[in-house]
Amino acid sequence: MYPDIDNLHLEQDAGTLTVWFNRPETRNALSTEMADELASVLEALPASDVRVVVLRGRGGSFCSGGDLKMFRNVFQAGMPRSEIVDFNADFGRMMAAIRALPQLFIVASEGYAMAGGLGIACLADVVLCTADARFALTEVTLGIPPAQITPVVMERIGASEARRLLLTAQRFDGVEAHRLGFAHFVEADESALEQRLGELIRDAARCAPGAVALTKQIIVASDTLERDS
Repeated sequence: MYPDIDNLHLEQDAGTLTVWFNRPETRNALSTEMADELASVLEALPASDVRVVVLRGRGGSFCSGGDLKMFRNVFQAGMPRSEIVDFNADFGRMMAAIRALPQLFIVASEGYAMAGGLGIACLADVVLCTADARFALTEVTLGIPPAQITPVVMERIGASEARRLLLTAQRFDGVEAHRLGFAHFVEADESALEQRLGELIRDAARCAPGAVALTKQIIVASDTLERDS
């Protein structure tokens, strides 16, 4: 059912699929290969019996953003920009796959959720984090604009706060992420995070999958539907 993967780890328990970023040595930096694998896994899910999808990171961090090695190769070593073009294409495909998911999509964030990692979290239906989690939109410090994630960041927290964070790359913790609206739940530690996640999965089990899928379609369409005057 699922494609071959090297950078992810999948755990399925009844109707819940947990997808783990599995590059802990890089704080789960998002490489082209990892983005491509995640897109492939998510694209296989609409026809499955999975009811809840949870995205997490091994090694105590969710995702530290794009792989800095790739950016250094291009900007410092003069490597072809095709690496970044390929990464952007795979990241865009991954974002589209997340948006198309009919299932409840949960992100549980510990440690670092930076740049594209935070952008992924902005696409989740529900986001949990620990109080000591670390967040930032760091693209401008690398000399690149965060073109693909800017719209989803603005949609999540509003234009004013998004402008501040996108242009200053300020770091903030899980408590502030909750205040800003990035996270729906902020928990004291990993144990509390696991408990909250279990509660959400049990709540989701009471919901009809077809109704969840249609409701997600309505939510997406509501941004473009004309309203009665």
